Amino acid sequence: MASKILLSLLVLAAASPTVLAGFDVIQMLVDKPQYAGFSKVLEQTKVAAEANQLKAASLLVVPEKTVKSLVSLPADKLRQAVANHVLLSYFDPIKLDEMKTRTALLPTLLSNTDKALGVLNYSKADDGQMYFGAPGAPCVAKLVKVVAARPYTVSIMEISEPILPPGFGKRDAAPGRRGKGGKGGKGKIKPAGLEESKEVTGKPDDATSKAESPGSAAAAPSPAS
Repeated sequence: MASKILLSLLVLAAASPTVLAGFDVIQMLVDKPQYAGFSKVLEQTKVAAEANQLKAASLLVVPEKTVKSLVSLPADKLRQAVANHVLLSYFDPIKLDEMKTRTALLPTLLSNTDKALGVLNYSKADDGQMYFGAPGAPCVAKLVKVVAARPYTVSIMEISEPILPPGFGKRDAAPGRRGKGGKGGKGKIKPAGLEESKEVTGKPDDATSKAESPGSAAAAPSPAS
């Protein structure tokens, strides 16, 4: 299964107009209207321009159905929140799964101006489902699928809801989001380019896992290597 994920990423890279030059995250999203709202604030806040200057990056995007809580933020908080959706290294489900620990702190673009808020908590549940969260907030933004990628330079991955620090507004209720401490909706990561019926979790060899809450998988995240 891992080889299928990697193959789909390479196919996406070959089809990308940025493959022969530095990446442009707005251009990578231009033909994906389901992320139009996120793409708009990415450009308005100039976070896209900053992301394009990185040697490697991973962009976490949210679809139109859950972007409201992000785009409704005041201008100062909006830029911070959007910048916190840009990881400073390349990640995809395979690389995340290969981490030695089940939890990690991942630096974001926001760390250039705010070291405390400029990280994301990463957590992998027992079934391999992957989640992200802001410092001091629940780790409930579920990794859904790879949208576009240029291994090993830039990836764009969909998450189930915006990642907002405490006090940045109310999170949108994502359909199927797991309940408190329960075994809520099915947790599935969909690598782009694969058939919709072929769903995988963070474990490359597990194609039909059901999500469980990561709960207390680890007490304290450690910095990603």
